[in-house]
Amino acid sequence: MTSPLDVLRTRLQSDFYQTQNTSTSNQLNQPLQTVQPRGSNHRTMQVINSIYRAEGWRAFFRGLGPSMAGVVPATAIKFYVYGNCKHFGAKMLGHTEDSPLVHAQAAISAGIATSTATNPIWLVKTRLQLDKTEIGGVTTRRYRNSIDCIRQVFRNEGLSGFYRGLSASYLGSIETALHLVLYERLKTSFHRSLETTEGTRTGFLDEFFHWVSTSGAACSAKLAAGLMTYPHEVRHSKPLSFVPRSHP
Repeated sequence: MTSPLDVLRTRLQSDFYQTQNTSTSNQLNQPLQTVQPRGSNHRTMQVINSIYRAEGWRAFFRGLGPSMAGVVPATAIKFYVYGNCKHFGAKMLGHTEDSPLVHAQAAISAGIATSTATNPIWLVKTRLQLDKTEIGGVTTRRYRNSIDCIRQVFRNEGLSGFYRGLSASYLGSIETALHLVLYERLKTSFHRSLETTEGTRTGFLDEFFHWVSTSGAACSAKLAAGLMTYPHEVRHSKPLSFVPRSHP
């Protein structure tokens, strides 16, 4: 459902896409670089229009396969490591598991473990989302699909090619730490507030408000962490490590 937003975000962040897109946009009389946008919304609509006219609606779902393949192991690894590091960290640091320090070290450990294990998946996803080149004035794609992308990366760059950008992913563990620490704090606060009015509601309403409070804590924590660490996300999409190399 959110794949088009993910593609749009990746391309708005990437200098590589903007550079490649200039010639196509000029051919379509939809310049991105020659006309100063009136605002972020105007620029966003320009990119959406350019993607649709130059590449078709399917371009909005590029990288969906790796995203769907990676979300399960990434989530499983993150919460498995996070939960175990909370128990281990509490014992080692002499704090309770509710301590922000314990939450922070567990979250950073979870972020590092998740990035190490799943970086190849996200590299393939990002390259598919940025895959658009110009040959003789005609828009073409370098990768046919995820398997072809994996094959080309391995052939041209070796196994280490799948771990490009890993250091930037490690820095992203800060976002994971902020997210989970804030989530734990907000969840506790929301649940305590909920307990003061539990006796006035039915079982169904009590369960519903409990779900709303938990979801609210998760959404609020993710929003706050994303706003504080977003510059890293932009930088992560700009390095040459994500730019497809030409054939030898």
